[in-house]
Amino acid sequence: MSELPSVPIVRRLDAELRGPGRRAMLSAKDFRELCEAAELNPEQGLLACLPWARRWARAQVSGFEVGAAARGGSGRVYLSANLEFAGLPLAETVHAEQAALAWARAAGEHRLTELATSAAPCGLCRQFMLELAEPPRLLVPGCEPATLAELLPASFGPDQLGRRARLLDPPAQQLLADGELDALASAARGAAEHSSSPYADAPAGVALASADGETCVGAVLESVAFNPTLGAMQAALVVRQLASQRERPGLADIVDAVLVEVDDARVSQHEAAQRVLASVAPGVELRRVALRRARR
Repeated sequence: MSELPSVPIVRRLDAELRGPGRRAMLSAKDFRELCEAAELNPEQGLLACLPWARRWARAQVSGFEVGAAARGGSGRVYLSANLEFAGLPLAETVHAEQAALAWARAAGEHRLTELATSAAPCGLCRQFMLELAEPPRLLVPGCEPATLAELLPASFGPDQLGRRARLLDPPAQQLLADGELDALASAARGAAEHSSSPYADAPAGVALASADGETCVGAVLESVAFNPTLGAMQAALVVRQLASQRERPGLADIVDAVLVEVDDARVSQHEAAQRVLASVAPGVELRRVALRRARR
């Protein structure tokens, strides 16, 4: 890490933040110590973390690696990167900024204060961030810090539809099964019940089981513009890529996968999710479980 001084906290983090197979996160304490030792303010500290974040990139199609570092209200820093799927159109890609939001959300954050990226956020990511009640301050190397409003003027967001931006804290809903669910389907149901689907009203969650015994879940995260929506399968793969702490990581070692969605939804994620799953774990069939909503 040539940009940072060779001090104990930097050397330790450099050894720990190796990429897939290690947790892509700095604790609030570690981030404070990093900034103090390197004599950086928090914004400079986040920018200094970007080379670490890029270690988690999976740019199998474009070859263009992007890293992001988001600081949550808790003080923790979430590292993330773009995630592409071989053989599939780039429209299926998870952008680094989307991955940061999905990762922070999965870790229980309800607010992000700053988001640093190694390349300027594209229009899709700017649109996606409109779903945050309080968008973070945006940082790009070599550029002045900016607000989302400055980068996306005259935007079309939840306000235009009379809705609240609640991607990090959507209202929970109860989904009911007619029979008993196995453990993986129950995990997918939990994700679906806390998914963010205010526009299609089609809650969905995915749970993935890996050969190493790890279970990862993800929920659909919708955008008012629809196209930047992050599918439940991609959200689960983000967690697998960034939160796994196994020494032998990989997306190919997924052995079981469940999609939970409601039986009366106007849209289904099954075919799209199966396509993405087949790209990383060929031969694994995505089980679909349709549940019904509790009476409102």
